[in-house]
Amino acid sequence: MAGAFSGTVVGKVAKDPESKANGKAAGFSIPVSKGKDKPTTWVRVTVWGKSAEFVMQYVKKGALVAASGEIELREYESKGAKGFSLELNAQSVQSLAQAPDAAPAGRAAPDESDMPF
Repeated sequence: MAGAFSGTVVGKVAKDPESKANGKAAGFSIPVSKGKDKPTTWVRVTVWGKSAEFVMQYVKKGALVAASGEIELREYESKGAKGFSLELNAQSVQSLAQAPDAAPAGRAAPDESDMPF
């Protein structure tokens, strides 16, 4: 049986997601850095199905997300130089931030008239 790397990447989406495969998939990138003077690692995220629909509808540039799935390191060549691309085939994507005045997911905003003070 072949092994697989899996994990979760948390970060801000670098630019608006792009639709792929005739709308069946969505792709976006998340930069990950360990500090100001450290190099940035770019993770290319691809998500399929209902998760892709969610991403295209709700995820925009700058959104804080957590993407979980299978990680793959791909080698490429550009202008005669070899490089590597870290890719995540995500099974799930969660939005981690919301507007300050929004109610938490799955809960209605409290009615201020019900406040005891």
